Amino acid sequence: MYDPDTHSALSADKVDNYLRHIQLPHRYWPQQSPSLNLDLLSALQAYHLSKIPYENLALHYTKDVNISLNVNDIYHKFVDKQRGGYCMENNIFFYHVLRFFGFQVFLTGARLHRTGDGNPTGWTGWEHAVNIVTFPGPKQYLADVGYGGNGPKLPLPLVSDSPVHNIGTQDLRLIRETNKSLPAGQQDRWIYQFRNGQEQAWATAYTFTDIEFTLKDYEIMNFFTSKSPDSFLTLKILVVKFLEEDGNIVGKLILDQDHVKKNTGGKNELLQICQTEKERVEVLEDLFKLKLTEEERNGIHGRVSSLRTGP
Repeated sequence: MYDPDTHSALSADKVDNYLRHIQLPHRYWPQQSPSLNLDLLSALQAYHLSKIPYENLALHYTKDVNISLNVNDIYHKFVDKQRGGYCMENNIFFYHVLRFFGFQVFLTGARLHRTGDGNPTGWTGWEHAVNIVTFPGPKQYLADVGYGGNGPKLPLPLVSDSPVHNIGTQDLRLIRETNKSLPAGQQDRWIYQFRNGQEQAWATAYTFTDIEFTLKDYEIMNFFTSKSPDSFLTLKILVVKFLEEDGNIVGKLILDQDHVKKNTGGKNELLQICQTEKERVEVLEDLFKLKLTEEERNGIHGRVSSLRTGP
């Protein structure tokens, strides 16, 4: 049940405003004393994903890049400005929401697995953030609201090689891998994988352990992710808006630099290729419901991600 003594850095008023923003059904609100179970966790994850997009616009449409991981700054961005954010913003904020409800949860870092695009194949450093929620038993679940298009729509049980259905034709699974150089059970890691059809091979996305990460850890990660030219997020614009029906994620809209795509059945449908900045800003506002100020729009000029400004 909801424990009023288990508060996060978010105030009760801000949590209420957030829940109103994501349109969470009232039966799940803290005032109704919902049980701290998988149903509540699943509802919070699905409604967060459907209303708060994954986006890295603040790395491009700005004069000076400065991504704050302060939870109240993230609240202002998500709720007051009705914007989204990338992995650390989403999952750190979600962590504080879960803490407010009274969930037993901790944050940890993840290494991404890179393939293609002319970059070396293999693991990156710590570039991603995820939540691990523990229920009595104990039963643990991955709650990730910040991975973007191939992220889980619902909490994923920490059970090795037990595929679950995600969106469209996509399946997900976790694989537990043992570190053979250490005693049994020490520094085992989980590997998150997806496949876009049962006939396709599993693709490795990221790996994480049970080491708790602090805000200071994420501040170091955030500096690299938001400012380094070796971070893929600084090179192009990426926006993912999940589509929801009756609390269920059924598809997604994607802006990948200049390509606008829709995915509702396991395949991407190309809707538009933006030729100019004007077209892309219009897509962001009309399709993704993300409004940029004039100062933000002007901030992209001269960046590698900018499109033509003329007709």
